[in-house]
Amino acid sequence: MSPQKPIVPPVRPLGSAKDHYQLTGKPYDTNTLKIKWTPLKTLGSVILLSAPYAGLILMVYSSGLKVLAGIMIGAAVLIGGSIALLYYLNREEPVKPPSNQKKRH
Repeated sequence: MSPQKPIVPPVRPLGSAKDHYQLTGKPYDTNTLKIKWTPLKTLGSVILLSAPYAGLILMVYSSGLKVLAGIMIGAAVLIGGSIALLYYLNREEPVKPPSNQKKRH
């Protein structure tokens, strides 16, 4: 005797729900944290992120792998330089009104 087939409800189309295509009007919620970067916070973050990497470079250098240590230092300089260049290019300077125009009355 063959086993009985399970009871499966009939398939409903995806758009059959009432609010399937209805817009909710809510803004997209991102889970990002906005940090007001001050020079002290930037310096603290750089120290926190670079201290373990510097220890790893020192450990690799002291084990005799000087070429690998040089590559790691070069990669860190390249990444840091890229971040600094992007920061420099994307900085927001205050907009000053032109001073050579006549005032309209």
